[in-house]
Amino acid sequence: MSLLRACARAPGMSVDVIQSDVIEPTAGVRRTLIVLSGIGGSAVYEFTWSIAGVGLPHMQGSFSATPDQIAWVMTAFIMGTVITIACTGWLSDRFGTKRVFLTSIAGFGVSLFMCGIATTLHEEIAWRLIQGIFGATLLPLGQSITVAAYPPDRHGAATAVWTMGVIGGGIMGPVIGGVVVEFMSWPWMFFLNIPIAFVAFFVALAVLPDTKPDPDVHLDAFGLATIIVAATAFQILFGRGERLDWFSSGEIIIECAIGVLALYLFVVHSLTTDRPFFRPALFRDRNYSLGLIAAMANGAIATLPLVVLPLMLEQMAGYPVLEAGILLFPRGIGLIVVSLIVARYDHHLPPRYVMLFGFALTLASGYAMTGWTADVSATEVIWTNLVQGAGASAMFISINALAFSTLKAELKTEGFALYYTVLFAGATIGIAVIVGVFTRMTQVATSVVGAHINPFNERFRILDLPEIWDHTDVAGLAALQQQVAVQAQMISYSDSFVAAAAISLVALPIAFLFRDPPPESQQT
Repeated sequence: MSLLRACARAPGMSVDVIQSDVIEPTAGVRRTLIVLSGIGGSAVYEFTWSIAGVGLPHMQGSFSATPDQIAWVMTAFIMGTVITIACTGWLSDRFGTKRVFLTSIAGFGVSLFMCGIATTLHEEIAWRLIQGIFGATLLPLGQSITVAAYPPDRHGAATAVWTMGVIGGGIMGPVIGGVVVEFMSWPWMFFLNIPIAFVAFFVALAVLPDTKPDPDVHLDAFGLATIIVAATAFQILFGRGERLDWFSSGEIIIECAIGVLALYLFVVHSLTTDRPFFRPALFRDRNYSLGLIAAMANGAIATLPLVVLPLMLEQMAGYPVLEAGILLFPRGIGLIVVSLIVARYDHHLPPRYVMLFGFALTLASGYAMTGWTADVSATEVIWTNLVQGAGASAMFISINALAFSTLKAELKTEGFALYYTVLFAGATIGIAVIVGVFTRMTQVATSVVGAHINPFNERFRILDLPEIWDHTDVAGLAALQQQVAVQAQMISYSDSFVAAAAISLVALPIAFLFRDPPPESQQT
């Protein structure tokens, strides 16, 4: 099966999301400006998403936050995205693509400014949540606007143009973030994006054609409300579970009960109503159901380089923020290289084997990272990030292609909405799991390592230890305690990498369960 053709027929939320019969293909300068507005809107979302990870350690210091608390800066952003992205199609039909796109960019721009001037962690998290809510539609609508500007026979090329533009934003995010934080301060990570959003807004305002809103378009409000409540409850549960000691906390029990009840109501409602938010027929497609599981795993794995790696490189390995950003840059190179290879040889690359290849690469890189110490070299960081990026690209392209290869055309709009909802939900769960493992194992490792620091340990007498670690002196004990904390955190980072590798290992066999696409999906 042709991977890129499958992705071109199912690009993001695709042209199906917008009223493609109203937005006609264009040419010349107008088309160029429309494409730039679509790419600009999507790129500002991706750029903000990727740049924030590099600044997390500095934000952690500014807000006096722990690693699990500062991770909410990323979690809240994804939660906002999950809340909105599922109803992108309805918003576009009900209010018009242009109006929704402009509102999203404007709201996103305001949230960028407010994130930059936030003075407390709670303010920052609240504005990041709002940022995700407004930004969620920028990816699918930006892609749809770009593709709709071209005639049908060039939709595949248009998707490639949009993808490269968005990937470019993701690639440059860590490097530019490192420069900004190194020579300015972390709020400028957000301020820097405001001009991009400003330009994209006014270009879109000037050149995007108006689409006629449909006030009669149906929305399953109850189904949407229950899925939002369920997703939010479970995300908060996973995010706060470790800190509150899971089900020993009344809050966690309540959140779990609310999540389960909302999910139950959503399922029952979907099975009994005539026009559910997500039709049950979606889940009767084997490839699509498997694709949702694989997408969730992919989303969870993708969080590792954005949350854990910047903290580890800057706090444990001692790399300056600029160097840390540069070390994360090869991930983007891996993404582009694999994308280009697939584009060139897509006819000869069965998507199931590409998926296996992708999960195998993430497993290999995760396993290699489990052996890292606080003295990890730049070379090791570079090659593992390169491999991770290659794996991420292979996974995304192949999962997308397989999931939609057998889905009926009339189900694809809903299918894309649910697919991206699950993908981003997997990212929030991935952050929660990895940060949870880090927090718990820091406590365990501190207890285990610290238990050996006592005057009866013969190693203190046998080994030639530095004088600064003299356990008979108060200053020496303080130095030992600091070293214990460092080693315990490094062990915890290693365990976090194990968790990411385990997700890849568990998800890898899914590739064998997909059915081969029908012959017609291989045709143009």
